[in-house]
Amino acid sequence: MNENFDSKRIIYYLFIAAMAVLFALQWGPGSRGCNKAGKVEPQEVAATVNGKDIPLSRYARAYGNQLNRMRAQGVTKDLARQFGLPRQMLDSLVTYELVTQAAEARGVVASDDELQEELKKNPDFQKDGVFDFERYQEVLGYERKSAVDYESDLRKDLSYRKMLALVDATATVSDEEVKSKYFKEGNRARITFVRFNPTLFVSKVEKAKPGEVDAWAKDHAKDIQDFYTANQLSYHEPEKIKMHQIFFKADANDSADKRAAVKARLEDVRKQVQGGKDIAELAKQVSDDTETKDKGGDTGYVDRIALAPSLAAAVFAAKPGDLTEVVDTPIGFYLAKIDDKKAAETKTLDQVKGEIAAQLWTKEKAKAIAKTEADKALANAKAGKSLKDLYPPEESAMPQEFRFSAQTKPEATSTGEFNSTMISIPQLGTSPVASKAIFAAPGPQLLDQVFDVGDGYAVIAVDERKEPSDTDFDQSKANLRVEAEKGKAIELHEAFMKALRQTAVIVTNERAIDEVAGG
Repeated sequence: MNENFDSKRIIYYLFIAAMAVLFALQWGPGSRGCNKAGKVEPQEVAATVNGKDIPLSRYARAYGNQLNRMRAQGVTKDLARQFGLPRQMLDSLVTYELVTQAAEARGVVASDDELQEELKKNPDFQKDGVFDFERYQEVLGYERKSAVDYESDLRKDLSYRKMLALVDATATVSDEEVKSKYFKEGNRARITFVRFNPTLFVSKVEKAKPGEVDAWAKDHAKDIQDFYTANQLSYHEPEKIKMHQIFFKADANDSADKRAAVKARLEDVRKQVQGGKDIAELAKQVSDDTETKDKGGDTGYVDRIALAPSLAAAVFAAKPGDLTEVVDTPIGFYLAKIDDKKAAETKTLDQVKGEIAAQLWTKEKAKAIAKTEADKALANAKAGKSLKDLYPPEESAMPQEFRFSAQTKPEATSTGEFNSTMISIPQLGTSPVASKAIFAAPGPQLLDQVFDVGDGYAVIAVDERKEPSDTDFDQSKANLRVEAEKGKAIELHEAFMKALRQTAVIVTNERAIDEVAGG
């Protein structure tokens, strides 16, 4: 029954984790909370929620800290953007603001006693395991926070948690609901499978004979057209620019005076370039950009998405040979000299028809080989050999489901338990025919056919089968209720957040967010 809640539980836990990160960044020691050096100007706003501003500096700090955490795990800045980190962090800040506003509107406010208890529990404020007022003052002084501001922020945080706790408290389920869910989801299985993807057999495809691909293309004109239409973006080359750049770092949280001083330094460098000095030599001497400094600031050919929006706007508006003005971005200032520009280009179907035909022909041949190999595997398994003996898993400290590297050969993969209501078979994919066969099996057995799964094929052995029963339900009812209430809590959280957003006026500063994330 647990897997029915897995996807929602993961979303819920990710939400809670994101909120925990925000608490640490906004309210914990080492943060600046809501303290602002001065009035937040419009260009410093990341979003406005029902008229309440979320400062861009708070977003930049939250995004930067989370990005650093992901980088420590080997995730690059570009990959983090592909994962949607910029939007996730903004959504977390907006959600926090919505919930705290809802708490205030409903009179859900942390009491003085709750506030004092939270302060006493904080180890940063303790000495020999006991809350120490002098230590408390020292920490806040070091962080340049007043006790009034810190405790106001902490009260807001506690009110946020109380509001969500009230939502959780309504997550109750009846005995009938628990039993109904159990019998719906209690039909369970574990399997071992071997997947035969065509990509694993491309190297075994014999070289096409003269004219063979051309003849195939004539009979598959529609397939070629459909592939081109579905993948047209792959044949589009965006406008690109080649330039030499110099970058001086200046964080969005730096004071206006400090940023002005950094900009003035780069303005001086610009005058030197105008006076005849080589920008490449200057970049090697003074640029803060570690990726291009040793190359004299040479970026190579880059498109707009690789640059901060304000920098992209400046350089793509210039002509080869032009020197830009000093460009302001949330992470610092840029100066660029344009070397060359390439116009955007989209290759026509006629230009890539031969390439697509060769690709699809190879895929067809590789798929035929994959089917032959799958048939052989099923025959060998029927002869008494286990799938794990026939296709031993690659030795790795990382579990199969968490490996990001592509498989180079077929290997046996074992799933955890899953139930018959799941659309997709864990780690294998969607195959209604395979799912039906798995849950029709009365017990452990090799399934007597090769299954189409995605672009390839799979041989499947059922390792374990469990069917729902009254006895099993009675024995596990308490745990099932806990799981059901967790699932209901997740649903209530989602409904609560959805309702708050539907009635809220949320305005986001997309340009500023893009500049922070693109820098």
